[in-house]
Amino acid sequence: MPCVHPRITPGGGKVGRKAGLGYGARTMRFSFVHAADLHLDTPFRGVATHGPLLERFQQSTFHALARIVDVCLRERVTFLLLAGDLFDVKDRSVRARLALRTELSRLDRAGIQTFIVHGNHDPLSGDTGTLGLPASVKVFGPEWEDVEVRRDGRRLCHVQGVSYPDVEVRENLSARFRRTGEHFSVGLLHANLGGDAGHANYAPCTAADLAAGGLDYWALGHVHTRAEHLLPGGGVAVYPGNPQGRHVHETGERGCVVVDVEDGVARRRFVPVDRVRWHRLDVPLAGVTSLDMLQAVATEVVESRCAEDFDGHAVRLTLAGRGPLHRELARPGARTQLEADLRERLARAHPPVLLESLRDGSRPEVDLEAVRAEGGFLGTLLDDAQALAHDEAALTALWDSEHLTKLGQRLKRLGVDALEVPRPELVAQAGQRGVEQLHEEAS
Repeated sequence: MPCVHPRITPGGGKVGRKAGLGYGARTMRFSFVHAADLHLDTPFRGVATHGPLLERFQQSTFHALARIVDVCLRERVTFLLLAGDLFDVKDRSVRARLALRTELSRLDRAGIQTFIVHGNHDPLSGDTGTLGLPASVKVFGPEWEDVEVRRDGRRLCHVQGVSYPDVEVRENLSARFRRTGEHFSVGLLHANLGGDAGHANYAPCTAADLAAGGLDYWALGHVHTRAEHLLPGGGVAVYPGNPQGRHVHETGERGCVVVDVEDGVARRRFVPVDRVRWHRLDVPLAGVTSLDMLQAVATEVVESRCAEDFDGHAVRLTLAGRGPLHRELARPGARTQLEADLRERLARAHPPVLLESLRDGSRPEVDLEAVRAEGGFLGTLLDDAQALAHDEAALTALWDSEHLTKLGQRLKRLGVDALEVPRPELVAQAGQRGVEQLHEEAS
């Protein structure tokens, strides 16, 4: 008897192959949840090792897992897919393993299967084997496997997968996958599709590689930003992103994907499950003339974006724009003292807000157009910088100069590659900053 699946959030898409599907595949409906990169028991970066908010953050990955299971139960899905990095480190904590067993046992009691592959953070070599999982849980090993999923004695679909035997896997594991029948086929894999520069290039593959396997849905993990890739031939590769942001570079809503399959077509819906949300916010300084006003503006910015009722929010604030407070903020210790005051204020908010950091991006009040119109040394500096930024030959010569080359080599050793190629915007910005500094010193 087909299940009725209420919508949770609007949006999503559909993809699938209808040609060649057998009678059973055409008439049977089913749904599943796809999640990845749980990173259970992660040590949060940017969160103080003590304080009232620490416990909320430490519990957030476990709460996200529980909410994924809640979605499975509410949607009455057939199975859950977990695409690697369930744990944050190879030597997974006892607390994390117990939490995983507890939540998957809830699915087991409801007759919902779970399929798991392990990735670079939680390879098979890190499993001590001292904690069992319910019989309804299939953990794929280091060799590719294909599993039939059945309901009421009828074949429903195929789920294929392979786990990382150890941390570093450089092989294109997707090449092992292949369609084995006419029914809907899912590939469960922890991989870097298209060489995403923000993640280690483990199990690298291309869209063409995935399409060659002939599968309908690739349930991927590893990349923490939600994304969908339509494949040649009609399949789709999906990254659900991680279900709980762990630092300031993982902002916005985080969750899992519900997939409804009917007539070989997969319709996808994203469902947020995070309970602590990260934000990067600018605090505008235009018209702000006092520290009291700055505190009020910063608080208003945070409250406008962090009003949703979560276990907590975390923010990085950047003071942005030109204003009379620039000189005050430039005094030794000023930003640090302001940051400490705001951190204390925001922690008392409801819901509580963790201030990850306060960055000073303020600029002095200088009318650059007026400076340019006045001419003189400062106007000439602005004009020359602007001209250089638009002179390709001169810009190349500058980048190839001995002093800049040496500076570039030093920065490269520190992991900075800003000087690898000519950057016109940096030259224009340097001219503006020079004028601002000289104007400040003359004031």
